[in-house]
Amino acid sequence: MITRFGLAPRLPGLSIPAFQHHWREIHGPIIGVLPGIRRYWQNHAIPEALPWPGFDACSEFDAEDMAAFDAMFSTEHYLTEGQADERRFVDRSRGGAVFARRIGETVPLLDGHVRMLSFLRGDPSVLAEALAQPERGGAAAAREAFARIPEVPGVFDAVEVLWFADPAAALAHLSSEAGERDRRELAGLVFGTERVLARVHVVV
Repeated sequence: MITRFGLAPRLPGLSIPAFQHHWREIHGPIIGVLPGIRRYWQNHAIPEALPWPGFDACSEFDAEDMAAFDAMFSTEHYLTEGQADERRFVDRSRGGAVFARRIGETVPLLDGHVRMLSFLRGDPSVLAEALAQPERGGAAAAREAFARIPEVPGVFDAVEVLWFADPAAALAHLSSEAGERDRRELAGLVFGTERVLARVHVVV
């Protein structure tokens, strides 16, 4: 199974609420019917929580393999309706994607929780080993990690996801001893980080 994180900024002049409404109510149903999708989550940023990371769309797809993604994005439905709708709310001249493999077990949706997604730059193989350590995440309710497939270029090289009961708990983690320990363990391995605090909207 491969997970694709799709990242892109909203169009200039489009407010965050308007962007998120269009993404959730209009674009989600258009994309959710593409063949081969095993899972499609939209991570809707809580904008007042953390600085803007350079993107607004933070989609998360699961498919069986790269061939499934190639087929998905080659369908007439995507090339016509999907791309046409993207141009209505996404700046397609910026952004990119990360094709990654999950490290460890799948975490099901934790209803009512928020996710803090940390997008990391570094050697994906080295980061995969570091993120596999079970003690990471402090008081997080659950933790996920993904490492970029080395042979597939991407805008980031790994993603760590921590689930918390609410935004306050997520932000508290960043300044906690556990949060500092997590960062220290990645010192010298990570050469750039962007974070998003988000609520999940499940499409598929």
